[in-house]
Amino acid sequence: MGDFVLVEGIYVKRSNGKFGGGGTYRECILETMWFPKGVEDGLVELFPVTLDMKRILNLQEKVTVETFKKEYSLREDSRDIYIALKSMIR
Repeated sequence: MGDFVLVEGIYVKRSNGKFGGGGTYRECILETMWFPKGVEDGLVELFPVTLDMKRILNLQEKVTVETFKKEYSLREDSRDIYIALKSMIR
């Protein structure tokens, strides 16, 4: 498989969502922002970022590298935000 290297930046995950029921039912695309902590044993460790991109939530998700490559994309010009948030992760 080779070594997978994360680019320093915030990653975006887009998912299909559904809201409401009956006459108020709507389909939409949910977009969440993620801070990648690192890769270990074929898993990418991620933390969600608040909408204002100023905090990292203390919720952790681990996904396989393959899933990460399929579902997450690098947000353009997000390296500065990544560097600012990096100090919050221990």
